[in-house]
Amino acid sequence: DLDSREKLNTRRKMNEEGDAPCDLELDVVRRCLPAALLGGSGRPFEACEKDFRAVATLPADADEQRVGTVLNRGWACAWRAFRQPVEQLVAQAQAVGECRPAAPVKNTAGKGRWTA
Repeated sequence: DLDSREKLNTRRKMNEEGDAPCDLELDVVRRCLPAALLGGSGRPFEACEKDFRAVATLPADADEQRVGTVLNRGWACAWRAFRQPVEQLVAQAQAVGECRPAAPVKNTAGKGRWTA
């Protein structure tokens, strides 16, 4: 049984033959999360903005070496600044079987949000 959280803090391997389990999915996460966090306000967002912007603007036809470098830098910053929420998201996705967006919690007058 594979725990995805164990693979989260691994560096992207570049120019290797064959993919380890979940490598393609991890690449999607390494592209999606920094792009989703781009433009946030506050210290962790601002500290990672340059790396997140590089991930978000990475051209589809970029060479493998550049892709690996950009994704590793963006992910390192995301991991350093947002490790706990990312681990919680992955743990929940494993338990539920999918990632679900945050939704309002009933009876909190719009002040509560959860991922159910």
